[in-house]
Amino acid sequence: MVIDGSEVERAAWLIRSHREATVLGHEHPDGDAIGSSLGLGLMLEAAGYRVTVSWPRPFTVPHRFAFLPGMRMIAKPADTSPDGIVFTVDCANLDRLDVFKPAISSADAVINIDHHPDNSRFGKVNIVEPAAAATSEILYVIAGDLGLEVDLQAALCLYTGIVTDTGKFQFANTTAETLTVASEIVSMGVEPSEVYGEVYQSDSLAYIRFAGRVLERASYDETAGLVYACVTRRDLAESGVNMEETEDLIDGLRALKGHRVAAVFKETRDGKVRVSLRSRNNIDIGSVARSLGGGGHMVAAGYTSGSGTMEEAVTELLGALGEG
Repeated sequence: MVIDGSEVERAAWLIRSHREATVLGHEHPDGDAIGSSLGLGLMLEAAGYRVTVSWPRPFTVPHRFAFLPGMRMIAKPADTSPDGIVFTVDCANLDRLDVFKPAISSADAVINIDHHPDNSRFGKVNIVEPAAAATSEILYVIAGDLGLEVDLQAALCLYTGIVTDTGKFQFANTTAETLTVASEIVSMGVEPSEVYGEVYQSDSLAYIRFAGRVLERASYDETAGLVYACVTRRDLAESGVNMEETEDLIDGLRALKGHRVAAVFKETRDGKVRVSLRSRNNIDIGSVARSLGGGGHMVAAGYTSGSGTMEEAVTELLGALGEG
């Protein structure tokens, strides 16, 4: 991992020039977006900054991440006015900042910290390293150069971001440096078993039954090597499960032997279909997602389908996989 030192120096200068900070993550935040936002927020707060953490849409932090410190910094989008220095973390482009896009476009002190290969470098300062397994990993590495300190609370958040974005250190993005960072964090006192238990062993009985219901309907297109399942609003309502709880549902599909790509199609409140993708055997699913208006990494990506129904969204993805 090679991080541009000149960009880090520029970021450090901006940090020293302000006393208020806003940390923004992308819409539909995952573990790395949450962990990196809270981790950075805690480091800034410990350094004496007034900090607000937010995401573009009203969002309830999933129960599996409720153990993370720093929740007091989180504000609703409507109550967030990016002031002082603005950090965007784990966000590849302005579109993923939704309602904050106008404020970011006009702000003069935006530090963009990310690891997505398709990052559009929209910040005044852009610390972007696609070789990093997670934005949380980048933050750990550069914290000292930014004049910030990673204490135990911040370390817990960053470790959680790394664990989730590497699929518990199983994805191809896990490098020797990633494991070194994780080892250093553990040596600080973060307990891997605690994080694993909170993130991966805290599902409700309602969710387990919901997952069984959805996975029972899973389909496999052998020609494309695509295993997929669909989540409807009715599934959620009848099971008493929130959409935020479904982030790891795709892992149940990835257990299928011989598949190339796994996908979960989710019906959103506005009637659109959000698609989560995972791949194996070095299949670049990120480029497929970008061709459909989304983005992500080679082995983990997503997009919102431009097609109408769930069936049409499946057909759309199969067509894109056939072209790839």
